[in-house]
Amino acid sequence: MNTQIKIIITATAAILLLSACAGSHRPTAPAPPAHSGHFSPDIITVNHQTFTDEITTYAGPAIVVFYNNEFWQSLDMKHRIEWLAEKYKGQAKFALFHWQLSDDPSRFTLEMLPTVVLYKNGNEIDRIKGIPPDEKDRARWNDDIELWFLKNAMQLEGSVYSADYTYFFRNDYKLQIGNY
Repeated sequence: MNTQIKIIITATAAILLLSACAGSHRPTAPAPPAHSGHFSPDIITVNHQTFTDEITTYAGPAIVVFYNNEFWQSLDMKHRIEWLAEKYKGQAKFALFHWQLSDDPSRFTLEMLPTVVLYKNGNEIDRIKGIPPDEKDRARWNDDIELWFLKNAMQLEGSVYSADYTYFFRNDYKLQIGNY
Protein backbone atom coordinates (compact mmCIF):
# COMPACT_ATOMS: atom_id res chain seq x y z
CA MET A 1 0.00 0.00 0.00
CA ASN A 2 1.21 3.40 -0.70
CA THR A 3 1.94 5.87 2.13
CA GLN A 4 -0.87 8.30 1.26
CA ILE A 5 -3.52 5.58 1.45
CA LYS A 6 -2.16 4.43 4.84
CA ILE A 7 -2.33 8.02 6.13
CA ILE A 8 -5.91 8.43 4.86
CA ILE A 9 -7.02 5.14 6.42
CA THR A 10 -5.32 5.99 9.73
CA ALA A 11 -6.83 9.49 9.76
CA THR A 12 -10.30 8.13 8.97
CA ALA A 13 -10.02 5.52 11.72
CA ALA A 14 -8.86 8.20 14.19
CA ILE A 15 -11.79 10.48 13.25
CA LEU A 16 -14.28 7.64 13.68
CA LEU A 17 -12.77 6.68 17.03
CA LEU A 18 -12.80 10.27 18.28
CA SER A 19 -16.39 10.75 17.10
CA ALA A 20 -17.47 7.63 18.96
CA CYS A 21 -15.66 8.78 22.10
CA ALA A 22 -17.13 12.28 21.88
CA GLY A 23 -20.62 10.88 21.50
CA SER A 24 -20.23 8.68 24.56
CA HIS A 25 -18.48 11.36 26.65
CA ARG A 26 -21.77 12.64 28.00
CA PRO A 27 -22.27 10.99 31.38
CA THR A 28 -25.26 8.78 31.69
CA ALA A 29 -27.46 9.06 34.71
CA PRO A 30 -28.32 5.87 36.52
CA ALA A 31 -31.93 5.01 36.08
CA PRO A 32 -34.07 5.94 39.04
CA PRO A 33 -36.63 3.40 40.16
CA ALA A 34 -39.19 2.51 37.52
CA HIS A 35 -41.26 5.44 36.51
CA SER A 36 -44.25 5.63 34.29
CA GLY A 37 -42.81 7.97 31.64
CA HIS A 38 -45.31 10.74 32.36
CA PHE A 39 -45.84 13.12 35.20
CA SER A 40 -47.53 11.75 38.24
CA PRO A 41 -50.95 13.37 38.69
CA ASP A 42 -49.56 14.63 41.99
CA ILE A 43 -46.89 16.72 40.26
CA ILE A 44 -47.95 20.11 39.05
CA THR A 45 -46.20 22.44 36.64
CA VAL A 46 -45.55 25.97 37.83
CA ASN A 47 -44.16 29.06 36.15
CA HIS A 48 -43.50 32.69 37.04
CA GLN A 49 -47.21 33.51 37.01
CA THR A 50 -48.49 30.54 39.03
CA PHE A 51 -45.64 30.12 41.52
CA THR A 52 -47.06 32.34 44.27
CA ASP A 53 -50.55 30.81 44.14
CA GLU A 54 -49.31 27.23 44.02
CA ILE A 55 -46.21 27.28 46.24
CA THR A 56 -45.78 30.29 48.52
CA THR A 57 -49.39 30.23 49.70
CA TYR A 58 -49.45 26.44 50.18
CA ALA A 59 -49.87 25.29 53.79
CA GLY A 60 -47.49 22.38 54.10
CA PRO A 61 -44.34 21.06 52.44
CA ALA A 62 -43.77 21.76 48.74
CA ILE A 63 -40.84 20.68 46.61
CA VAL A 64 -40.06 22.58 43.43
CA VAL A 65 -37.58 21.34 40.82
CA PHE A 66 -36.11 24.09 38.68
CA TYR A 67 -34.87 22.32 35.55
CA ASN A 68 -34.24 22.66 31.83
CA ASN A 69 -34.68 19.81 29.35
CA GLU A 70 -31.44 20.73 27.58
CA PHE A 71 -29.32 19.27 30.41
CA TRP A 72 -29.08 15.60 31.36
CA GLN A 73 -28.57 16.63 34.99
CA SER A 74 -31.96 18.36 35.02
CA LEU A 75 -33.70 15.37 33.50
CA ASP A 76 -32.01 13.04 36.00
CA MET A 77 -33.20 15.15 38.93
CA LYS A 78 -36.68 15.56 37.46
CA HIS A 79 -37.09 11.77 37.24
CA ARG A 80 -35.87 11.30 40.81
CA ILE A 81 -38.40 13.84 42.12
CA GLU A 82 -41.16 12.22 40.05
CA TRP A 83 -40.28 8.95 41.80
CA LEU A 84 -40.41 10.70 45.19
CA ALA A 85 -43.79 12.25 44.33
CA GLU A 86 -45.22 8.86 43.45
CA LYS A 87 -43.89 7.35 46.67
CA TYR A 88 -45.13 10.15 48.95
CA LYS A 89 -48.34 10.93 47.13
CA GLY A 90 -50.52 13.38 49.04
CA GLN A 91 -47.94 14.11 51.77
CA ALA A 92 -46.42 17.15 50.03
CA LYS A 93 -46.93 19.23 46.93
CA PHE A 94 -44.45 18.45 44.15
CA ALA A 95 -43.90 20.92 41.34
CA LEU A 96 -41.81 21.19 38.20
CA PHE A 97 -40.63 24.62 37.02
CA HIS A 98 -39.16 24.49 33.51
CA TRP A 99 -36.52 27.20 33.64
CA GLN A 100 -35.65 29.12 30.49
CA LEU A 101 -31.98 29.99 30.31
CA SER A 102 -32.90 33.58 29.47
CA ASP A 103 -34.93 33.98 32.72
CA ASP A 104 -33.56 36.14 35.52
CA PRO A 105 -32.46 33.77 38.32
CA SER A 106 -32.46 36.44 41.07
CA ARG A 107 -36.09 35.92 42.15
CA PHE A 108 -35.36 32.33 43.13
CA THR A 109 -31.63 32.77 43.83
CA LEU A 110 -30.75 30.09 41.30
CA GLU A 111 -27.07 29.43 40.79
CA MET A 112 -27.36 26.27 38.70
CA LEU A 113 -29.77 23.80 37.20
CA PRO A 114 -31.18 21.60 38.45
CA THR A 115 -32.06 23.12 41.79
CA VAL A 116 -34.59 21.52 44.12
CA VAL A 117 -36.10 23.87 46.68
CA LEU A 118 -38.12 22.68 49.65
CA TYR A 119 -40.73 25.08 50.98
CA LYS A 120 -42.80 24.68 54.13
CA ASN A 121 -45.84 26.93 54.56
CA GLY A 122 -44.45 29.15 51.79
CA ASN A 123 -41.00 29.60 53.34
CA GLU A 124 -37.84 28.10 51.90
CA ILE A 125 -36.45 25.41 54.20
CA ASP A 126 -33.59 23.92 52.20
CA ARG A 127 -32.29 23.38 48.68
CA ILE A 128 -30.22 20.98 46.64
CA LYS A 129 -28.12 22.49 43.87
CA GLY A 130 -26.99 20.24 41.05
CA ILE A 131 -26.36 16.55 41.19
CA PRO A 132 -23.21 14.58 42.02
CA PRO A 133 -20.96 14.51 38.96
CA ASP A 134 -19.71 10.99 39.56
CA GLU A 135 -21.95 8.11 38.55
CA LYS A 136 -21.02 6.01 41.58
CA ASP A 137 -22.05 8.89 43.87
CA ARG A 138 -25.41 9.13 42.07
CA ALA A 139 -26.08 5.42 42.57
CA ARG A 140 -27.35 5.96 46.14
CA TRP A 141 -28.88 9.32 45.47
CA ASN A 142 -32.53 8.30 45.53
CA ASP A 143 -32.04 7.20 49.14
CA ASP A 144 -30.23 10.44 49.99
CA ILE A 145 -32.97 12.59 48.43
CA GLU A 146 -35.68 10.57 50.12
CA LEU A 147 -34.02 10.97 53.53
CA TRP A 148 -33.44 14.69 52.88
CA PHE A 149 -37.17 14.98 52.12
CA LEU A 150 -38.21 13.00 55.20
CA LYS A 151 -35.94 14.97 57.52
CA ASN A 152 -36.75 18.42 56.21
CA ALA A 153 -40.31 18.16 54.93
CA MET A 154 -41.75 15.55 57.26
CA GLN A 155 -39.52 16.55 60.20
CA LEU A 156 -38.60 13.02 61.19
CA GLU A 157 -36.02 12.97 63.96
CA GLY A 158 -33.88 10.55 65.90
CA SER A 159 -34.04 6.85 65.22
CA VAL A 160 -36.92 7.16 62.77
CA TYR A 161 -34.40 7.48 59.95
CA SER A 162 -30.69 7.11 59.40
CA ALA A 163 -28.57 8.28 56.51
CA ASP A 164 -25.24 9.15 55.11
CA TYR A 165 -25.23 12.55 53.44
CA THR A 166 -22.56 13.75 51.07
CA TYR A 167 -22.24 17.46 50.48
CA PHE A 168 -20.35 18.57 47.38
CA PHE A 169 -18.54 21.90 47.33
CA ARG A 170 -17.35 23.93 44.36
CA ASN A 171 -13.70 23.16 45.14
CA ASP A 172 -14.37 19.42 44.68
CA TYR A 173 -14.30 18.84 48.44
CA LYS A 174 -16.77 16.24 49.72
CA LEU A 175 -18.10 16.21 53.26
CA GLN A 176 -19.75 12.96 54.29
CA ILE A 177 -21.96 12.93 57.36
CA GLY A 178 -23.96 10.13 58.98
CA ASN A 179 -26.61 10.48 61.66
CA TYR A 180 -26.45 7.00 63.17
